[in-house]
Amino acid sequence: MEPALKYELYSRKSSEADDRQALSNEAQMAEMQRIAIDRQLVLVKSMEESKSAKLPGRPIFNEMIRRIEAGEANAILTWKLDRLARNFEDGGKIIGLLQRGVIREIRTFEKVYLPTDNVLTIAVELGMANQYVRDLSVNILRGIRQKIRRGEFSGKAKKGYLNEPKLRTIVPDPKRFHILKRALLEIADSRHNLTGFRNRLVELGFCAQREKGAKGFMAISTANRILRDPFYYGVCRYRDELYQGSHKPMISKAAFDRIQEVLDGNGKPRLRESKEPRFLFLGLAMCPTCGFAITAEHHVKKSGLRFVYYHCIQKRPLPSCADRSYLSEKRYADLVRDQAKLLVLPTAQRDQFLDTINGWQSEEDDFARREAEKTRRELASIKIKLQRLMDLYLENDSEIDIAEFKETKNALVRTRTGLEQKLVQLACQTKMRLEPLKRWVLRANTMEKTLSDDNLPEMTRMLKRVGLNRQLRAETLSMEFRKPWNSLAETVVAARIAAANSEQFVGWCTLLTLARTFFLENPSVDFEV
Repeated sequence: MEPALKYELYSRKSSEADDRQALSNEAQMAEMQRIAIDRQLVLVKSMEESKSAKLPGRPIFNEMIRRIEAGEANAILTWKLDRLARNFEDGGKIIGLLQRGVIREIRTFEKVYLPTDNVLTIAVELGMANQYVRDLSVNILRGIRQKIRRGEFSGKAKKGYLNEPKLRTIVPDPKRFHILKRALLEIADSRHNLTGFRNRLVELGFCAQREKGAKGFMAISTANRILRDPFYYGVCRYRDELYQGSHKPMISKAAFDRIQEVLDGNGKPRLRESKEPRFLFLGLAMCPTCGFAITAEHHVKKSGLRFVYYHCIQKRPLPSCADRSYLSEKRYADLVRDQAKLLVLPTAQRDQFLDTINGWQSEEDDFARREAEKTRRELASIKIKLQRLMDLYLENDSEIDIAEFKETKNALVRTRTGLEQKLVQLACQTKMRLEPLKRWVLRANTMEKTLSDDNLPEMTRMLKRVGLNRQLRAETLSMEFRKPWNSLAETVVAARIAAANSEQFVGWCTLLTLARTFFLENPSVDFEV
């Protein structure tokens, strides 16, 4: 004799909020208890849960399954099958227990499910429940996006505003709107910092009601979110995208921008005000003896004259740095000028280089046009062969070996793809191949003006950018240069030697050829003008 059926009564509503679906569990319980009385069912336990079944992990549902597997119950009474599961993991548990007879019956208000029933029917119903919740999620998100596009904020109202339930809009809070507006305008006028803004809200009574987790005060992080939120100047932000809002703005965009300046200014370390000028050449070189940087300091003579000297920072106690010499800023500037002169391309050479590059560009354009035309003819021929092959196969399907057809067709398709990609490369790369070289020529020529203006900060920046192993020792600044600047420096030195010996120098053409080779081999390297 089979044991009597012992039912677990299970009800569930999807929302965890008390004010949503408030009658759902109560109504389910009442209806199922009436069925239990009418059918004289034995209820061993009643369980209700307020949690979505879209994902597994419901504690009360898992407790019910544990009791059934332990033999404390062997049947389930619920309003509908989708109350038990809307995901395949929980649904699979239910179907497995029902098929094995651990669950002997699942009774709903309209149907009874037994172990002998076709499991496909139950799987279809649970699958429909799963798809319903997935579609519902998509539809809700689509509705939210459309609402945002109309400028209607979706969600709980921001501080200082209220949700209007009838119109489903956001309206100003009559008690708190003007208080927050006053505090925002005060910080826009730089009268408060972030902490002062929070304290001001407490003084004005804005934080009279207790903020969650803040022990009666608004948390600093909450105050920062308010000050950074574009909602208060009339814009809704959804997934990092801004939409024009339809709600009443609390402040203007200009006031919001001033608030951001105040916050950024308070958050960044201020530079110490000093009457002493900044050191020009800090970070340019290092000491080759100990490996530390070259630092600078002011010296004031008894006469009141001020001088700047550079020296090794000498941080390492043992062994001490052997180079303890001091270098004046005036002498250091001369060394920087000497190195910068090696990076100068004269204007006369610039014009010759640009004419030569334009000639190369014309040659490459002509070559590219010929190659493109040749490639188009080959591509047209391949397309004709493919079409003929397909026509032959369709007309004589039974006479052509399928393996041979596929092999021939695949070879033609691969060739066609390669030719199409070659056309794209010819169209995209031809005009850009020599652009980096042209920009480098123009950049090297700007160093001539930099030297004539005696722009030491720009010289220093350039040397830091293209100089390698920059070392200062015994009043000597030495460095290597990145390619192709190293070729330019060598050419400049060779041109000086030739000029000193009254010889004709022809090495500039070699420089341009070396630079062209470098940029063609390294197309990603570029220099700003």
